[in-house]
Amino acid sequence: MLDLMTKKIIHTACVAQVADKRQTIQQRLDDIQDSLGAETKSSVGDKYETGRAMLHLEKDKIMQQLATVLHSKKLLAQLDPTQTYSTAQQGALVQTNQGTYYLGVSLGKIIIETTPYFAISLASPIGQLLLQKKVGESILFRQQEFTILHII
Repeated sequence: MLDLMTKKIIHTACVAQVADKRQTIQQRLDDIQDSLGAETKSSVGDKYETGRAMLHLEKDKIMQQLATVLHSKKLLAQLDPTQTYSTAQQGALVQTNQGTYYLGVSLGKIIIETTPYFAISLASPIGQLLLQKKVGESILFRQQEFTILHII
């Protein structure tokens, strides 16, 4: 049976995972900045332009990842893990016969004391199906029936 303490632990794990991702992305961004500086000092001609263009493309890709992580951080900060819900919605912890889902941000599987939980976004296919469902209701996802057993 789920309880608020479990929900708080899952929420804290999500916050920590987002913080780790942000740190990793920031490190990659710093590395690219260093590489761009080195390219400027050491290269000339077409090879220089190609290398620099590749670094800029990589930097743009990493900046998009950073924006996604910052958005996730903001969403998590808005969630109150002590709040309980009667329907599946943003911030709810939903236990089904097929698994337990924290409706917040898309982080995938999170293991807490050997039990798997899934941090998902409401924009995900299963998140959309679960939205506004109540205990006892079922959804069909990938030819499997998910029955809601408990919502916190």
